[in-house]
Amino acid sequence: MNAISGKDAPVSRPATGVALKNLRAITAEFTDNQWYCHLARQTVFFCAYSVEALDLDGAKKLAANITRLAPHLLGGFIRTDAKAALSGDILSQIVSVQETDNLDQFPNLWSMNGDEIFDNNTLPLFRVRVATLKEGTNKQGTDKKGRDEKGRDEKGRRSVILVLACHSLLEGTDATNLSRSQTVERGAVTAKPKSISGLRKFGYRAMTAVLAPLQLVAANLFANRKADISHKSLVIERKQLRAAANNMGVNQQALMFSLATFAINNGGEGFSKKAISTLYADLSKSADFQTNDDFFSFRMIDLKLPVHTDFKTFVRSVDDEIKKAEGGNKSATQILLNSMYGAHRWIHSIFPFLYTAQLFRFTAGYNMTLSLVPPQRLAGALTRGMVEPVYNGTFHPGINSCVFTPGREYVTFSFSLRAKHLDTLEKIPELLQSLQ
Repeated sequence: MNAISGKDAPVSRPATGVALKNLRAITAEFTDNQWYCHLARQTVFFCAYSVEALDLDGAKKLAANITRLAPHLLGGFIRTDAKAALSGDILSQIVSVQETDNLDQFPNLWSMNGDEIFDNNTLPLFRVRVATLKEGTNKQGTDKKGRDEKGRDEKGRRSVILVLACHSLLEGTDATNLSRSQTVERGAVTAKPKSISGLRKFGYRAMTAVLAPLQLVAANLFANRKADISHKSLVIERKQLRAAANNMGVNQQALMFSLATFAINNGGEGFSKKAISTLYADLSKSADFQTNDDFFSFRMIDLKLPVHTDFKTFVRSVDDEIKKAEGGNKSATQILLNSMYGAHRWIHSIFPFLYTAQLFRFTAGYNMTLSLVPPQRLAGALTRGMVEPVYNGTFHPGINSCVFTPGREYVTFSFSLRAKHLDTLEKIPELLQSLQ
């Protein structure tokens, strides 16, 4: 577990004209959603273990190869030649390698708040971190494939790799493509959304003209004064999850959502005794896919989960609520959110001093966000030597969240939670076992 301390200074550092000018230059081509993610200092991450030991040169090559497959990661920072490859000097500044006695501490030992990414606008908006086992810590000999095991732990691992990025430039589908060493073409992620009708557009604008200023006021009155979001991940065997879902007659997504929310709600002490208010990320590319944003492929959908004291009853209820949400208007919430981001962007251009860190700790009544990323299949040159479990996650400075990452053998749950909820995660393995 790694506690994160937040900053109460204005998020965008608008105290000087230079800082504000740089922010506008960096985010000029961002959609409103991207702009808001950047201002909120929201990060996402990918993490996996490796059977190989990565030194500093190897980590720099990895970072360079990531930008070749995902060239949009070269945007969002100030430099003279926007099309040039990253120099050795820049790579040295965004890569770090450390030694450790125990790989099991990771990724929980790393901070995911990414202040270093946002505090220096002359470097790319991502970082690569590597932890390698110290030599002499582990067993000697050869494994079944005849490889030298010097420096490997009992699970055959030699290192762990983390890619931490600003959410403005990276999302779950990107991580899926990169895990398979595939090119990420932003233009092909999602077709440019269909324009909504003029009447609906007017309705959203009228609504956000009221809601955006109210959010600024409410944040200053009701949001947490202190930043206490922490990160913690756990691993579950995929076959165990699959068996439990089959026994219950529900899909695995419903079971994962249920395990996380039921444990954290803790009988009503965590969130509510009546209903848990969540947003979940949908990544399906159905014909009605309209979010009014031509960068991100996800859309957030409202999902209210009625509270039940019996876990099995709760699981079935969650499965039913997901089906209802999937059968409804899956674009409305995201279009409203994007309209809110646009309103905030306009207000910020006039009154930047209103946008302090406290604003982004205001949850507007939502207890948690949930996201199931596409299955991770490690393959190809970029992820050669990497092994499961694979972790994907997000860090938002004020919102509880969980990202679920399925692999072939394992499923990982990566939480960003207020400190008071962290101990409840110990109940998740017990809840899963109760369904066997």
